[in-house]
Amino acid sequence: MIAPQSPDLSLPASTGLIPGPAHPIPWRALLGDVLLDGDSWSALAGMTHVRRCQAGELAIRRGDAAVAMLALCEGKVAARGPLSGPQWLDLHTAWMEGRYEEDVTVVSSSAQVMVWPMAVATMWLRSQPPVLEALVRAVSAQLRDAQDGIRGLTMKDATGRVAAWLLAQAGAAGELQLAERKRDVAAQLSISPETLSRTLRQLADRGVLVVQGYRIGLLDRVELLALARGR
Repeated sequence: MIAPQSPDLSLPASTGLIPGPAHPIPWRALLGDVLLDGDSWSALAGMTHVRRCQAGELAIRRGDAAVAMLALCEGKVAARGPLSGPQWLDLHTAWMEGRYEEDVTVVSSSAQVMVWPMAVATMWLRSQPPVLEALVRAVSAQLRDAQDGIRGLTMKDATGRVAAWLLAQAGAAGELQLAERKRDVAAQLSISPETLSRTLRQLADRGVLVVQGYRIGLLDRVELLALARGR
């Protein structure tokens, strides 16, 4: 007698979804490996929705009341810096019943933003300790990244800040296309636009970079890493 097989709850790795109901939200990227029963997944799917935004639209508008937790499911946006989905866009402001502090603009052809209203989330989370713990971990990770950024700004000179920023934005790629104005990049690094332009020009003169408008090629990643580390 052949034993009955258990239902396969797994999903293709490419979807980035935790086993549960079919849903366009990449929960694994947002919450980690949290496993819930079918009823809980259905409830989560029912209280969230995905908003599609086009290039140039505001995914978040500065000054609007924060009434929901927001995540970028796919696409790219620009705030203090370029962000690519999937990741949380704003996880903390709605918990404080505050207002969003900055505009977040879609810079890809389109983007999908998950909206999780606090009016339904807070009550449900009281009965879901694993999900609440995952949200605390996500907020803690954001706080750690913010602290690392502050330390980088206070301990590095302008060249080190620019070098570290370029490496972070390029990732494994050999070049990057700036998705925002240079003055906005300079504001992120707490330097003037003139200092940013001068630093990029100096690095290009040294053969570390090649700069063509908003396109920057990284010619010497080893030297950039040394500069980012303050050597």
